[in-house]
Amino acid sequence: MSADAAAPSPPAPPPAGVSARFKAFKERNHIAFEVSFFFAGFLFDVVLLHRIDSKPLLVHQGLYLVLSAALIFWDHRLHVAGREPEGFLGKIAGYRLWVMHFFLGTLLNAFMVFYFRASSGVLAFLFLIGLSVLIIANELPRFRAQGPIVRVMLLSFSMTSYLAYLLPVLWGSLHSWQYVLSVAFGCAGTFGLWKFFARFTHDPNWTIERAVAPGLALQGTLLSLYLLGAIPPVPLSIKHIGIYSQVTPVKDAQGHRHYSLTFQPAPAWQFWLKQSDTYVDAVGSKPFAFVRIFAPAKFHDRVRFAWDYDDPDKGWTQRGNPFETGVSGGGEEGFRTYGNSTMSKPGKYRVRVLTMDDREIGRKTFTYEEGTPPETETEVD
Repeated sequence: MSADAAAPSPPAPPPAGVSARFKAFKERNHIAFEVSFFFAGFLFDVVLLHRIDSKPLLVHQGLYLVLSAALIFWDHRLHVAGREPEGFLGKIAGYRLWVMHFFLGTLLNAFMVFYFRASSGVLAFLFLIGLSVLIIANELPRFRAQGPIVRVMLLSFSMTSYLAYLLPVLWGSLHSWQYVLSVAFGCAGTFGLWKFFARFTHDPNWTIERAVAPGLALQGTLLSLYLLGAIPPVPLSIKHIGIYSQVTPVKDAQGHRHYSLTFQPAPAWQFWLKQSDTYVDAVGSKPFAFVRIFAPAKFHDRVRFAWDYDDPDKGWTQRGNPFETGVSGGGEEGFRTYGNSTMSKPGKYRVRVLTMDDREIGRKTFTYEEGTPPETETEVD
């Protein structure tokens, strides 16, 4: 071997120009960029996505689902044909993957926001982590390169998530059968897309094992997570929950109902808190859990207050049967309601606000200490 052949090739010159250097930097750190853009997009959607029952929003998202399905179908036909269209249509076709993943990414971001607002508890938190991974993966070139099978799975998930809050909004209450029906529609949509694709695009690789089974597995996972209580109870969400010494309904001069809330303030060193997370009073006292629950317009349902005690021997133990009360929707700041429980012994307590299908909307944990109650403050909600 000659000396010239063994000599290493000279390093490539650094890219010239700001744009080229930025592109090279982005390629070297593409995962960090995708994660950063995901969180930036999520925060952007948190601000812009206001009401889950907005009719324009629901129509907008439904249109995105239809357009995503149409683009996946078109991309599959072009992939099987092995050639791109010419002329103006060819220029449009060159953007189809970007537009498709934009539609799916926008839907996934919206679902993330709504699930985040409605989430409470460890299982819901783990579900949100899984959804975050799915959203980030949707932005990665390696994930997108898997082709229409992955996109059909994302569309299948999107159909179920969309129907999971569309059906309660239209029905005006939340029931178990609605999520089961959403999963059923998601399964039917996955199978129907496979049949539709197979009819118009003859692709021997588009088998039920490759095109349908992954989507059905995803639907089975969603149904299992729902049965475990990990799926947040969209479209409901907690706007506020707090522990108060007294809750008194009052009416103003116009006859509007307000609530006088008496609470024990946090000590001065906990400057970031308004209310103390320790409730001090005599044994037998009854602290109140006051909540504001957002629900869609024309929504009428019931929720339950479940009070738990952290038993040193048994762990968290529910105290008696949950208290049930009605909730109505439409209010921008949420429907006000409250419940109380008797403090029998010092320790750590929590109150969980549950839907009638036992999904957790929100919770508040506090410590009860026996003693003379401190000075209180009062505010009007």
